[in-house]
Amino acid sequence: MSAAPARAPRTTTASAPRPAPAWRPRLAVVASPRPARSLVPYLLLCTAILTASLLVALLLNTHMAATAYEIHDQQVALTKLDEAEASLRAQVEETGSPATLQRRATELGMVPAEHLRFIRLADGALLGGGEAG
Repeated sequence: MSAAPARAPRTTTASAPRPAPAWRPRLAVVASPRPARSLVPYLLLCTAILTASLLVALLLNTHMAATAYEIHDQQVALTKLDEAEASLRAQVEETGSPATLQRRATELGMVPAEHLRFIRLADGALLGGGEAG
């Protein structure tokens, strides 16, 4: 046997044209794929963003807690001041009542005035009832 491939005999016919394929794929030169980029910078960026956001959230939470304690302390102080104001108002009202004033005047040795007189400042005249004494 020979190494030459076996061929079928050629028949030529002038009347039958050769059919052309309806669709031929276009061949184009394809560039070799680029080497894959490393994911390390992307992962580092994501980790940095996540860490920064968690740190900011922690700082905000800590600041809010400190502010809440300060607000609570101020509310306690305000409540104490409100109680002291109420106590002082009650004391002023009690001290200014007519019965308390009369009792204190009696304790100090004062007596009620029997005859009231008024002085007219324009001419120095005494007005009012009663005798001059």
